[in-house]
Amino acid sequence: MARPPAPVAPTSARTAARASGRPPAATSGGFRPDVEGLRAVALGLVLLFHAGVPGAGGGRLGVDVFFVISGFLITGLLVREVERTGRVRLADFYARRARRILPAAVVVLLVTLATTAVLAPGMLATTGRDGLAAALQVANWRSGLADPVELHPDAAGSPLIHYWSLAVEEQFYLLWPPLVLLAVAAARRRGTSLRRSLALAAGAVAVVSLACSVVFTPLVPALAYLSSPTRAWQLAAGALLALAAPRLEQLAAGGRLDPVRRWVPLLGWGALLVVLTSAVWTGSVTYPGSAALVPTLATVALVAVGTPGLADARGARLGVGRLLAWAPVRWAGRASYSWYLWHVPVTFAGERLGLSGWPALLALELFVAGPLAALTLVVVEQPFRTSPRFAGARRGLLLGAVVTVVGVGASLTAVLVAS
Repeated sequence: MARPPAPVAPTSARTAARASGRPPAATSGGFRPDVEGLRAVALGLVLLFHAGVPGAGGGRLGVDVFFVISGFLITGLLVREVERTGRVRLADFYARRARRILPAAVVVLLVTLATTAVLAPGMLATTGRDGLAAALQVANWRSGLADPVELHPDAAGSPLIHYWSLAVEEQFYLLWPPLVLLAVAAARRRGTSLRRSLALAAGAVAVVSLACSVVFTPLVPALAYLSSPTRAWQLAAGALLALAAPRLEQLAAGGRLDPVRRWVPLLGWGALLVVLTSAVWTGSVTYPGSAALVPTLATVALVAVGTPGLADARGARLGVGRLLAWAPVRWAGRASYSWYLWHVPVTFAGERLGLSGWPALLALELFVAGPLAALTLVVVEQPFRTSPRFAGARRGLLLGAVVTVVGVGASLTAVLVAS
């Protein structure tokens, strides 16, 4: 899944945390180690699902968790930029997204096309068309419109099937910042707060999108599962939490939440349990529809309980945030984007080489896709995101355009070669 980066914590806070051996504490508007760890939970659900582990049929809801996190982080970044500078620099925003997301996605796309050419040449034309849709960020619409009723989520259908969720997030990234700008203009014109104005917009998006999900899921379940209009409410739910976060912090700091602070750890563990157990029963219901409310709201609760100052010292020690902020969990969350990209192509290659059964496929996802994700994180993700060579709006956008052209060109070449 395409995962937005959490804001970077101040160097002094990170240094102090390393020196004390404790995970860095969350700060207002800053780095959230628990959110980084929560991405690992989402990834784990997806890996179990695609490996076919018994009882994990609903593990596909890991993308629901990713959507909530994306809405929360991106909205927080945009609103804080407006509050700090008075505006949103759209070119800078899209350049950051391009540097963060596109290089790794296209690298995996190229490897997947090459692997398909060697192991399954008969699928090369179809995979090339899937790659073209993936490179253009419309993979969800290609899959959903091709068969609106039957969902084909496994690697046997396409080694690029999982790019649908990246397309949903990219479409959100494309449309959400202009909506923030409209909310800024409305707030200035009416003399109201930006957060209130944007909350009204996000709330409207959530209501309309959820209604679409409920109505269309029983009619065209595959299209409802894959389309951005029926998924936008999950991103909007994260956005609403981001808008409410400062108010939660104020209430906690003012002592208004003291009567409930003791229950915060229990709420966090309960929310995590709901997310994990939802993977058991959602595999047997038409999804998303109203059923997606359960894991989505549980994810919102999981992020909310990590609000700085919400839990007291004892609650912080006993809360779920301590598990999510554990270094190995956070590392898996940090690598979750590349891991998500690699897990389906690796499963596809394994099946083509004769491997079958969930233990073998899960081993591939852990011990082949995992190291590939670590390598991609170090060699591709981090350099393109942090190198001064690609800094700035112009260079970032140019990089995004070049990488997209490479993905489109390779996909078209695959189609032509196979024709």
